[in-house]
Amino acid sequence: MSRDHPGSAARADAGNEIVGRAGELTTIQGFLDATGAVEMGLLIEGEAGTGKSTLWEAGLAYAQGHSFHMLRARPAEAESGMPHSGLTDLFEGAVLDEVLAEISPPRRRALEVTMLRAEPEQGPVDDRALALAVRDVVQLLGRDHRVLLAIDDVQWLDPASSGTLAFALRRLPGDHLHVLLARRTEAGMSVSELEAVLRGRFARLALGPLSVEALHQLLLHRFGTPYGRQTMLRIHQQSRGNPLFALELARVLQADTDPFGPAPVPASLERLVRTRLSALPGPTRDLLALASALGSISDGLVRRAGFDAETLQPAVAAQVVERRDGDVRFTHPLFSTVVYEALGGERRAVHARLATLIEDPLLRARRIPCCAPAISPCRRTSRAGHLLTSWTRPSGSPSREALQPSQPSSPSRRSA
Repeated sequence: MSRDHPGSAARADAGNEIVGRAGELTTIQGFLDATGAVEMGLLIEGEAGTGKSTLWEAGLAYAQGHSFHMLRARPAEAESGMPHSGLTDLFEGAVLDEVLAEISPPRRRALEVTMLRAEPEQGPVDDRALALAVRDVVQLLGRDHRVLLAIDDVQWLDPASSGTLAFALRRLPGDHLHVLLARRTEAGMSVSELEAVLRGRFARLALGPLSVEALHQLLLHRFGTPYGRQTMLRIHQQSRGNPLFALELARVLQADTDPFGPAPVPASLERLVRTRLSALPGPTRDLLALASALGSISDGLVRRAGFDAETLQPAVAAQVVERRDGDVRFTHPLFSTVVYEALGGERRAVHARLATLIEDPLLRARRIPCCAPAISPCRRTSRAGHLLTSWTRPSGSPSREALQPSQPSSPSRRSA
């Protein structure tokens, strides 16, 4: 399931204008226009909130208008331990059906089993057959149109998918294939096998800070409020030109804030986001915990979890999530990351709870590797309370069972 984050930082409004990144857009479009180029791939990299996802989306929109076959995935941190979840997202849908019948039976079988389209035979899927099937699919798609393989937040791509794609790409020419990746630069994050195999075959597009003028244009479009020069200089200095950080600062700063007084806000983007999330009602935060482990959450799943449809409305109003095509999605990957990381050791309980709620067999199967095998499903569900204790909470406020509706319910109803 590809994940869209339409509220990305550098986009000024609901339209197509992207602020302060004209040069970067030109680079992406030039990469996609090139044929027979030395570089097979382009890596967009930068810290959280710099607009990587926005530019990645712009690249996809440009490619779609130029008759590319699109293979896209947006892995989430919650899925990084689910084998081949990224590969499944890339090849999910009609694009695979176009060429599947042309692949040799052993390779086709390996791909179908991995995609959970066929029952496994005795023994595990042959890794080489699977990787060759992936290579064959890309080659066959590239007969009539160029192919764009696009992965946002590639740092969360599961190792199994990364290794399979690396094997396939080593055996593919770059004539009709473009690889567009976006990654968060953060200390301690290792380079994936996919990125390693592309070394020497891709260019890097590092996103720097926006100028004071670009930030002011972004805030003016988003909030409709002009800021004084000194206030803008202060926002730029504290955010270090990071557009998402600047937007979060502007939400809590008044336009007439004393630009020379002490800053009344947290000093880091993550703390600022965590503080804003902690102001949401308890049941809303509980549902965000489920959504962070799934990437998005449907209205049907909300009902099956026992929550009211309006529970997420405070998060929608705060522009933490948005409704699109019957799903509720985080407006920026960082919101999902902050919520998910706050779960700590209770993540397995969240995935176990989701496994009881998800109707789609493919998505339900993905929860299994993330559930603690030594704990029974009923006990996993009962352990799922009090998940958000690491979030900032007003003193004296009661703790809550994060995966349960606010109304009391029996154990049998909880595990339904």
